[in-house]
Amino acid sequence: MKKLKVFRILVVAVMLLSALAGCAQPKPPAVPALGVVKIGNNAEYPPFESVDASGKIVGFDPDIIAAIAKAAGFEFELTNTRWDGIFVALASGEFDAVMSAATITDEHKQTVDFSDPYFNAGQMIAVKVGSSIKTPADLDGKKVGVQLGTTGDIWVSDNTKAEVVRYDEITLAFQALGNGDIDAIVNDGPTSADIIKANPELGATLVGEPFTEENYGIAVNKNKPELLAAINKGLAAIKASGEYDQIYDKWFGMPEAAAPAEAMMKVAAPNCDYGGEFKSIEELDDATVKFTLCAPDVAFPSKVAFSAFAIQSSERLEATGGGGDLIEQPIGTGPYMLEKWVKGDSIIMKRNPSYWGEPAKAETLIFRWSKEGAARLLELQAGTVDGIDNPSPDDFPTIAGDANLTLYPREALNVFYLGLNRDKPPLDNDKVRLALAMGIDRQRIVDNFYPEGSIVASHFTPCSIPGGCEGESWYDFDPVKAKQILADAGFPDGFEIELSYRDVFRGYLPEPALVAQDIQAQLKENLGVTAKIVVMESGAFIDASDRGELTMYLLGWGADYPDQTNFLDFHFGKGASKQFGAGFPDIWDALDRAASLSVQAERNKIYVEANNLIREHVPMIPVAHGGSATAFRADVTGAHASPLGNEYFAVIDPGGRAKLVWMQNAEPIGLYCADETDGESLRACEQINESLLSYQVGATAVEPALAESYEANADLTEWTFHLRQGVKFHDGSAFDATDVVMSYVVQWDAANPLHVGRDGSFTYFPGLFGQFLNAPQ
Repeated sequence: MKKLKVFRILVVAVMLLSALAGCAQPKPPAVPALGVVKIGNNAEYPPFESVDASGKIVGFDPDIIAAIAKAAGFEFELTNTRWDGIFVALASGEFDAVMSAATITDEHKQTVDFSDPYFNAGQMIAVKVGSSIKTPADLDGKKVGVQLGTTGDIWVSDNTKAEVVRYDEITLAFQALGNGDIDAIVNDGPTSADIIKANPELGATLVGEPFTEENYGIAVNKNKPELLAAINKGLAAIKASGEYDQIYDKWFGMPEAAAPAEAMMKVAAPNCDYGGEFKSIEELDDATVKFTLCAPDVAFPSKVAFSAFAIQSSERLEATGGGGDLIEQPIGTGPYMLEKWVKGDSIIMKRNPSYWGEPAKAETLIFRWSKEGAARLLELQAGTVDGIDNPSPDDFPTIAGDANLTLYPREALNVFYLGLNRDKPPLDNDKVRLALAMGIDRQRIVDNFYPEGSIVASHFTPCSIPGGCEGESWYDFDPVKAKQILADAGFPDGFEIELSYRDVFRGYLPEPALVAQDIQAQLKENLGVTAKIVVMESGAFIDASDRGELTMYLLGWGADYPDQTNFLDFHFGKGASKQFGAGFPDIWDALDRAASLSVQAERNKIYVEANNLIREHVPMIPVAHGGSATAFRADVTGAHASPLGNEYFAVIDPGGRAKLVWMQNAEPIGLYCADETDGESLRACEQINESLLSYQVGATAVEPALAESYEANADLTEWTFHLRQGVKFHDGSAFDATDVVMSYVVQWDAANPLHVGRDGSFTYFPGLFGQFLNAPQ
């Protein structure tokens, strides 16, 4: 009790001053012999006094008087008697003193003397553990329980703006507090303390100090002044020594309540008008997370499995500020742990010894890169690497004919397109874009630069994706008509324009330099358009396209999951990047309607509309769905080519060697893949970090990962995920629901201080889930 501790300090100070003045002051006379002091007590008021099973009087008062007597040097005898005659017995001399939770009143003072107060039984506040209520001022606006007609009832009614809830018995108020029906109780402190100690299941506690005064004192016969002095001396001594506090804590101290459970994390949009898919994300408990959506999303599990939505440690996110080391020193839960990233040379990963799943086959995984297909093949043939990505089309026969190598063809779930930014003149003219769409011979490009298994794109999405090829096919090559349309647009002699690309071999674009040169030649030959080729560094190119800074460019897309939302919504939905300039609301509307349906046949009807609108507006020109492959040394087992480009190296055994060396097309841009879109970065991230769900190795079906299971409500707007137990991050911290919520929220909420990343684009999130929450205007 803070008041008592302050009082104790004052007593000690007085005693010290007395000691310092000891030479000048005479010592106080010793307490005269008192004999055995007879003390009356009504042992019917626990915890102050009661009779235990052995017949002994126990409680706060007996312990206090015993301590006082010892400190003051007298003996006493405690007698249990009726309350209604206790003060008469004291006045008549039957008792020398009474100690029985007696309130000091002016009426009693007429017949007996009182010691200094030894207890304040004033009103106190009881609340649930963890409540924000700490003082009487906090009661305003709250539901406060009281016992009808008591001091607590009167005080709360007269002194607060609380909603007073009255009960016939105070125990009923405590039941209501435990059930959450009221916010607090105001009642006598001792009574409340006794109820709380006897009923720990209520989860209640007392807060603050008594804020009214009802002081208890030891009543002493008026003819016993020497006894009164001795009692006051002993009381002061036990307060100064701390013994009083120990006895108080024994009888009234609150049990050590478990620290209040941290509030479950929940982030919610005020409504769904902001334009995004998420309504709220919340942890229901440490192992359960619930997503509530603004509209049904049949593809939600496939999206959740994608590596851009891998789960980060919430502690790591906060420690890095959402950027910094998060980009180059990732800490995940995956089968491999980052050892070091030697910029420009390699990324070295080590097997995670504490992985929750099947341990990685190879102890060490090394990523290297080269933009030249021929260089990658030479390293594979020399045995300095175990596998390569995207062999050059001309090298497919060579690999297939080499007994020391194995070729793994990859299904063409991709698209290469010529991007057209309609915010940049002259592409702001619809007829110019249409002329370009009809003036390029796409079949010539596929025939000359693509491997077997590649086809000309009839639609943006590959036909193997449900709904991908609904609606009209793309425009046929017609240079004469294209030239006329361009003239009608006001450019009979063509125009000058930049054609940008990154010199990185991709499955959808195996020969970027040669393809760029061919398109340059076709534009000049067929339309009189002069294209200036601009070659850019990979990361700078991706960032510039996302920001809408490029005019015309070569880019493509590989499936992250097999659904139209991954192709159309990401590129043309309301949350898409600015790469094509201002979006098209009629396309947005069609895509939103299609994504909200669960029956594929019904979705396909709307994808007819969406595909035809894309064809009409020409935000890009779909050129090819490119066949590609991986190649490995023949003694490597578990090797594969994923149709999603997310090869999983933990299942690959490099012929019993300790190191598995992989060579891909380019160096990753960053390893915080929430803010990356290039395949080279994503593939590296997928070895280190994991999502709630994953895709089957070498396939597209969704299966459990960090979530063991999940379920959705009937209309697909509520998705609940049950997390795998015992999973640890690479730094040893435990994985739980807070990590999941935080990983999503820092992407979703543009106002979150951890919404930082490498360049802050977080392109995938709005591309697949609509607008950011609190998106900048």
